[in-house]
Amino acid sequence: MLAGLVEDGYTVIDALDASDDESGAVIESVKAASVELYAAECKAIADSPTISDAELKKLQDTRAKTKTERHQQRKAELSRRYEIDVTPDLVEKDDDGWYPQLRMHYYLTLGREFLTTRDAKRAKTQLEAGENSIWKPDFNKGQLLPAVLLLENLQMLQFLTPDVQLRGSDEKMVEFKALAVAHRHVIKNYLNVSISEKLTPIAIAQKLLAKIDLKLDYVGRLGKRENRECVYQFIAPDDQRDSIFEQWLNRDELFQNELVSVSNNISTITPVIDTQSQDTLLFKHSRQWKVLLPKDGRG
Repeated sequence: MLAGLVEDGYTVIDALDASDDESGAVIESVKAASVELYAAECKAIADSPTISDAELKKLQDTRAKTKTERHQQRKAELSRRYEIDVTPDLVEKDDDGWYPQLRMHYYLTLGREFLTTRDAKRAKTQLEAGENSIWKPDFNKGQLLPAVLLLENLQMLQFLTPDVQLRGSDEKMVEFKALAVAHRHVIKNYLNVSISEKLTPIAIAQKLLAKIDLKLDYVGRLGKRENRECVYQFIAPDDQRDSIFEQWLNRDELFQNELVSVSNNISTITPVIDTQSQDTLLFKHSRQWKVLLPKDGRG
């Protein structure tokens, strides 16, 4: 193998014989080449031609794809996922796990009223795929309502007010830490975030805000010289999430209106409908998640 590489023009360096400077130069060269290749890949995806839904379905069903076809499929999927123009930056953000963070933020705020419908639709799809059977880990992973309710109970939205300065010694920050530490087991179960008594209130807030790809920015230190504190405040990011949320909101409102229209048509055709099972399901659903923060702090 080494002889073949040499024949192809590569320079082979024995790691045992190479100096630290040579090894470091090789590592940095490989890193630079990796960054360059990845940037070219993201650009190729963003520059791919737009394809129709039928063409996308055909590509998704094709097992052996060319590089061009893989780029086309990825761009089409990103375009439908975020509903904005696909750019190299968007490709990279999606690779870094931006979509779950953005989705959580949307359903915590603008899309909150559509969350129950979204989770019910997801559960129905899983039931149909499993022939009326659901594997619990997949079901739990697909439901967003518990995590959103937990963030609501922790009052995470209080940190998203611009121009409000926050210190770890603030009364509301102290109360926030106490609540988070008391229910750290629930937080770990539903958000996979580890909370401990050693963390400051700001550090806990930063870890939880990272679940929706937001953070508190450091703005300076205030107070007397012997008792200065770090001060933070929220600065809204310029990352196009507002445009994405607007598209998602239009989509959900349209879907909700279609559901209402179908429901009205069914009511017109059959005035008497047995909703007992539906009411029971909703009642169980509401009871299931109503107590998210038990007194003992364990989920």
